[in-house]
Amino acid sequence: MPKRPKASPAKPETDPTQAFLRGAKAALTSVQGLVLFASYIGYGGLCASLGFPLAAAVLSTALIIALPSQLLLVTGFAAGSAALGIALAVFLSAARLLPSVVTLLPYLRTRLWIQLLAAHFVAVSIWVESRRMLPPLPPASRVPFYFGLALTFNTASVLATWAGYVLSGNLPPSFAVGLGFLTPMSFIIALVRNARDLVDYLSLVFGLALAPVFVWLNAPVDLLWVGLFGGGAAWFIHRQRKARAA
Repeated sequence: MPKRPKASPAKPETDPTQAFLRGAKAALTSVQGLVLFASYIGYGGLCASLGFPLAAAVLSTALIIALPSQLLLVTGFAAGSAALGIALAVFLSAARLLPSVVTLLPYLRTRLWIQLLAAHFVAVSIWVESRRMLPPLPPASRVPFYFGLALTFNTASVLATWAGYVLSGNLPPSFAVGLGFLTPMSFIIALVRNARDLVDYLSLVFGLALAPVFVWLNAPVDLLWVGLFGGGAAWFIHRQRKARAA
């Protein structure tokens, strides 16, 4: 009887703690993380200049984790807007992140409640870094790595908000506001760097071209309309090009 070949031992899955720590280390060495930290220093300074309470500023960063939505919250407070109107504006601003959640969660296949918790942390910076770092990882490592990355980003943002608020007397108002523009600028640069297909480049071009148009039209939820028309046109052209090539 021929001997059966010995079965190779199964490779042990990556230790979740190690994967979590690797995610935290990746956040600490990420350019996006540095940009996020600087942006939230500006946010903290802005909150102080507008008289927004420190505890509320820190809590907004811990719970919302999206600078555009937080700016709507603070400016609405400064303008004396009704709480319901502010809440609706923040909700509509957060809706722009739904496509990011949809494209990211397939990498985080786990229990439903853990996926819902992971979706809470999705914002521009975490989406950019996760899309870059998660695909090469083994599936068992992705969820702990993601939470290491996300929680470190969130903690750093909370600390930056507190620091910016405390240092607000030493920050020129224009400098504090300017720091808030670092996140969208770094996001655009990251999208250009990660673009691979024609649809990626077309989406960027159409989005940059349509954004000022919808702002000029004073359209409600302008970012959603820009994404719908710009992204839809880019997808249609890309599909037509593939159909002709076939």
